[in-house]
This record gives sequence, structure tokens and C-alpha cells, in this order.
Amino acid sequence: QKAREIYERTAGDRLVIGADTIVVQGEKIFGKPRDEREAVQMLTALQGSTHQVYTGVAFVYEREGKQEIRSFCECTDVFVYPMSPKEIAVYVATKEPMDKAGAYGIQGAFAAYIQKIQGDYNTVVGLPLGRLVFEMKKLEIM
Repeated sequence: QKAREIYERTAGDRLVIGADTIVVQGEKIFGKPRDEREAVQMLTALQGSTHQVYTGVAFVYEREGKQEIRSFCECTDVFVYPMSPKEIAVYVATKEPMDKAGAYGIQGAFAAYIQKIQGDYNTVVGLPLGRLVFEMKKLEIM
């Protein structure tokens, strides 16, 4: 929907790419925290365990005068080392978690708490670039 809205607000030969990321632990879905308290709750739940990061990507383009939409989703398993309440509080105080699904950015200070991942690092960052390029090449739009 995000990509389609931008596409329809613009003109000319264009390709619009939209992506969104969620963090999932068991049956619980973590988006972006609403406040610091919720960030602490999310990180407390994620520390010392494994969770999945899903990034969905949609791209909108024109082919033969017709709007085309393609989408896909990638998943990566993330293993987080145990964290003390103080470590969580210090990290949340940086404000880094406030605009990120699951209240952390793997590419920032939180990298110190990542034990390992199984899957694509870029999926956790928020744009599985390799898969995006692959899909675009398949459709001959790149």
C-alpha cells in the first residue's frame, strides 16, 4: 500500500519500492515501540533468546502502460545474548530503539548483543537487497 500510494502521487517512468519489517517471537509480533517503557519490555523479551525478523518488500512499476505490483517476504533468525536490565536501560536511553521494529537496530549499538543470525543480514536491517535485485532481474526491470 505504501509503495502504491507513492507511485500514484508521482509521474513518469518510475519504480517505487516499499519495505516494512516486523520482529516475531513465538506468537508475539513486535513493531516499533510506542515509548521507552515498551522498548524495555520488547528487549527484555528478546534478550537471551531467538526470534525471527520478517521484511516484506513491494515494488510498483509500469509495463506496457499498465501498473504492475510484485512483492515478497524474507525471514532471518536472530539470536540475542542475555542482557541485564541495566544494559537494556542504557541501550534504550540512546533512543536508537525508538524507530525500529523490535526496539533494536542490528547495524547500531545493539550489534554488541547479537550472538548470531541465520539468514540475510539485510533482512534484519530492513531491505533484503540481494533478493530485491534478484526479483527485479527476473522481471527484467533492472
